[in-house]
Amino acid sequence: MLKKTATAAESMSKAGTAMQESLKSAATSAGTISGPYCGEAPMGPVGGALGEFMQHKAQELGYIAVRTEHSLNGAYDATTEYVKGDLDMAANKQKQAVKDPVVNDQGQELGPDGKPVPQPPADKPGGGT
Repeated sequence: MLKKTATAAESMSKAGTAMQESLKSAATSAGTISGPYCGEAPMGPVGGALGEFMQHKAQELGYIAVRTEHSLNGAYDATTEYVKGDLDMAANKQKQAVKDPVVNDQGQELGPDGKPVPQPPADKPGGGT
């Protein structure tokens, strides 16, 4: 069951990445403000609005990704401890998994020190994306 959920989460991650690329392309294709400028012409209002939309949504999308990762890893860890027979440790792993993550405006999870948390290894559910 965890593999199926991890596969679905990976698909969701790929869709989010594709959306970011599509919005970036759409913002560029929306054109620039015309007129005599030195250097690159400034981005037009549609391109600017798309950029602001994506910037605003990055934190929300990051939160969803981190929350999903924590849930999968928590289920994996709790199940592992349960199989070992350590019910207290399993309960602790479940409690850790449901804590709200702190995510910065780029959608990266922040640790207790306020710095981005490194990605988990690829051999655990939710890792290696």
